[in-house]
Amino acid sequence: MRGELAAVGADSVVVDVNGVGYKASMPLSEIERLPSVGEKVLLFVTTYVREDTLALFGFLEESQRETFEMLLAVSGVGPRGALALLSVLSTADLLNAIANDEPRLLQRAPGVGLKLAQRIVLELRDRVSGIARPAGVAVPASSASADALDALQSLGYNRSDAGRAVEQALKEIDDRSDTGKLVRTALRLLTQR
Repeated sequence: MRGELAAVGADSVVVDVNGVGYKASMPLSEIERLPSVGEKVLLFVTTYVREDTLALFGFLEESQRETFEMLLAVSGVGPRGALALLSVLSTADLLNAIANDEPRLLQRAPGVGLKLAQRIVLELRDRVSGIARPAGVAVPASSASADALDALQSLGYNRSDAGRAVEQALKEIDDRSDTGKLVRTALRLLTQR
């Protein structure tokens, strides 16, 4: 869907396409990346149709839309759950978590418990292993590295720089499960740049 961004809500947008406004729900992380109201926008859209529901879900990248649709194929995952997962995890992190059998990382999304996270990993692991992951930082999806990445981001470092630092720190330390040591090493690397 290509048009003018007419309005931005907490979890949705309205895009004016030739005088008709279309409301589309979006991942929270993507709403922050939108242009200003009144500017042109391109969304990759999935139309979700059920007996009593017709809803649009928009994404800034095709890979996100494909991942959203793949999540909808899992029993027990509806559009709100899939959107919640893509709001708290980047597409690359989500695919890595599934490929690396890390259901705990999926539990960060509201409404995703351990059983559902395990089902997502079980049903999508084989599909995900054949998918080329989106360009970005390939931080291993271990609990310690994910926690270290979150800690560095909370200190104000952007995801790309923090990811590279964590990746380098993993090569330098012996105990890769020690989050504290991982964060300290990554911080040292970031301050040396």
